[in-house]
Amino acid sequence: MPAGYKLITCVIEAGRGAGLIEQLRGRGVASANVHLARGAGKGSKVRRGVALYARREMLTVLVESGQADELFEFLHGAADIGKPHAGMLLMEKVYRAEPLRLPELPDET
Repeated sequence: MPAGYKLITCVIEAGRGAGLIEQLRGRGVASANVHLARGAGKGSKVRRGVALYARREMLTVLVESGQADELFEFLHGAADIGKPHAGMLLMEKVYRAEPLRLPELPDET
């Protein structure tokens, strides 16, 4: 039976996703994606009766279940999730997934 997977979703300040992906690459993670999002919540600032939208990035990482807790803790620290308004982190079980596997390429000289 193939290994189970988990999806870690990290909502962070805009501009931080690419750096986190590089750090994840250093840990051997290849199945990660980041995209820009925006929205307004109940506590959003309002100017002239119109909510100001906050820009955030959504980082999604597909990992094997055995690595999930370790990478969750890593992202929590690396993204400063414990600080006010820094973002949030979610983890969920994935029932069907196939991670991105990068090919082995010879070194170029």
